[in-house]
Amino acid sequence: MIRNRIVEGLYAGGQQIRQEAIAEEFGVSRIPIREALVQLEAEGFVQIHTHKGAIVAQLTVEDAIDIFEARLILEPSILRQAVTKATPEDISRVQKALQDYERGVTHDASPAQLSQLNWAFHNALSSPSGRWRSLAVLSSLYRSADRYLRLQIDNTEARQSALEDHRAIAAAFVQHDAALAQRLLARHISAARDDVTKSLNS
Repeated sequence: MIRNRIVEGLYAGGQQIRQEAIAEEFGVSRIPIREALVQLEAEGFVQIHTHKGAIVAQLTVEDAIDIFEARLILEPSILRQAVTKATPEDISRVQKALQDYERGVTHDASPAQLSQLNWAFHNALSSPSGRWRSLAVLSSLYRSADRYLRLQIDNTEARQSALEDHRAIAAAFVQHDAALAQRLLARHISAARDDVTKSLNS
């Protein structure tokens, strides 16, 4: 709930989140709201100050680079393991996720929908690795990256480029070519990082 509002820009960077107002809006006590904010702080969405309470974290170039370069370290390694272990069922899931993403781009899906479809594709690529601790870290990085990826998703050219990257990565996955899949994924993540930082700097 709060995370979605931050990602969608309803709560802007630097804005104070008023626990009492949210609790009243949804008819709950402040306890679950406070617990949610603590989790969001751990994910980098908010900063909690003693006297000001929870403040929405600003989008910064430094944070974007940190997130995407962490992905560059972790995700290609996970993909290598996934490709070597992939079953026919895993390949089918990757192909299905790619088809869903293609339909999203073709039918001009909303940024929120495209973000979900993008994560579903990357998750399908990574899950066969069986590296559950690493996958949990990767999932956290994706949640943190979501606000930044929305900057890229809004660009039509970037959407098409991402789709072409997804197709190439999926093809390498289907062919069990781990080295090629790793290279293509690293290039894909680097391109997203560059698009996002360029948007933040403009």
